[in-house]
Formats: sequence, structure tokens, C-alpha cells
Amino acid sequence: MDNKMIPFPNGTVKKEIFDARLFKEMNIFGERITQSRKHLRLSQKELSESLKQYNISVNIQTISKWENGTYYPKPDQLFALCYVLGIDNPLLYFTGSVPEPADYSSQLNQTGLDLLQLMKDALISSGRYMPRPKHASHVNTEIEVSMKVYDEPAAAGPGTSDVEGSFEMIDFPENLIPAGTDFGIRVSGISMLPRYCDRQIVWVENVSEIHNGDIGVFFYDGKAYIKKYIEEMPAQDELDDYTDSEGRLYPKVTLYSLNRECSDLDVHVKLGHPFTVIGRVLN
Repeated sequence: MDNKMIPFPNGTVKKEIFDARLFKEMNIFGERITQSRKHLRLSQKELSESLKQYNISVNIQTISKWENGTYYPKPDQLFALCYVLGIDNPLLYFTGSVPEPADYSSQLNQTGLDLLQLMKDALISSGRYMPRPKHASHVNTEIEVSMKVYDEPAAAGPGTSDVEGSFEMIDFPENLIPAGTDFGIRVSGISMLPRYCDRQIVWVENVSEIHNGDIGVFFYDGKAYIKKYIEEMPAQDELDDYTDSEGRLYPKVTLYSLNRECSDLDVHVKLGHPFTVIGRVLN
């Protein structure tokens, strides 16, 4: 099978093999971002404002660094950037080639494929990167609602401090807010991938009880967590740990991390320690 030839901005061509060094030296990424922005007649300031609709806050200096090749955007910033600029196929646009599906296995090892899938699932689950309708105009006809979003995240990983602190009111399209939502809170960490990614806003119904297997927001020993609630009978050698002074046996409660590479961040709720259900995650 013949290798395809890929045109680059300076007129040269290259075989269909991605060369990261050449990609960086020629600043292909920055040039194509600039080209798309100017094609839409957007200033860097207007691009910065447009990214806010995807909950991405970057200043003009950051966009300038993307365009001159000093920095590259993070994955969530890149996906939002593509939606703003109308780039339907980032791989084709930035590298000039789209590998056949079978080629992915030859370019990435299993760890890389797993990470790619985690990133895809996390971005989809966030609800922040849904394609805009083809007929979308500059006029936003969606009904928006103002929601309370806590600044201090509940931890998907190590515990953080009280979430009953400062918050901001943010407007969202009404159709993105699940029924029963009382507030939003940002995830911190990667232990809940692929369902929830770092800094993603999750919507919470304020309840005091939760079902086995639900994702919830919890306080335990003064720290906040977003985890999966697992309740089970303790093993035979754990009975003493879950029996109180009056001989009553209690279930074993674990706040479970979906990303099993972070299994060491599971939280095992000890009998007698302060534990509160704050709410159930709806999205």
C-alpha cells in the first residue's frame, strides 16, 4: 500500500507518518488555529469570549501562545476550540491524515488506547462538547437558568475541605440541567474517570439517603468526596470492625473510585466516624 503524501503550509509534503518534531518546528498547530480564527473574522479577544460558552476560560495571552507555538491547549480546551472554530475533524485538520481504524493499534500501545478511550468517555459524559446544530446561528434561542456552582470541589481522589463555602451563579441552557438538580459542584482529580473528569461540573440533588451503587457527594471525617456508594456485608474477619458496643452489626460502606488505577483512593468508612450523605449525582 502506497503512503499518501501530506501537504504542509510551506508547500512541502511528507509521507503519512506523524512527525512530532517537524509538527512543532513548523508550528503547524498554531498556524492552523490562526488560519481558522481569521477565516471566521474573530479577534483573539472574541475567540476567548466564544470559548466561555464551553466553560473554558483563557485570556488573550494564552491564545497568542497557542498560535505562536509556545504552548498547546489542554484536551478539554482543544475540543472546545474545535467547536468554536468549526473544526469537525481535528486529526485531519492538524496533521493532514486520518488513519484507518486498524492503524490506531499500530500507533498506540494498550495503555495509550485505554487513555484515549478514557478521555473520549470523559468528554462525552461532561455534556460540554455536544455538537452544535448545523443551522445554529449567532443568536442563542435556548432558555437559560442560573445555577449555584460551588467553587470548592468535592474530591474525586484525596479529600478536600467543606463545600459549603463560596459559590458562583452560572447560566446554563435549561436542557442541560437534569430534573431535580439543587446545585452543581466541580470534580477534583481523576479517580472517577471515565465518567467524570477533573474540573467537570456535576449536578447534585440534595438528599440525605442514597441507594447502593449510586454516585454521590459525601462528607467523611470533615472532607468532601464524589464517589460511588457501595454497601455490603463485612467479611468474616471484619465483623469486629463493624459491630458497635451493643453488639449491633453494621454494613461495610466504601466510597468507590471508578478509575481502578486509583483504587488506593477508595474511602472505607469506619464505624463511629462522622459520615454524611450530601446528595446524589444526577449526570
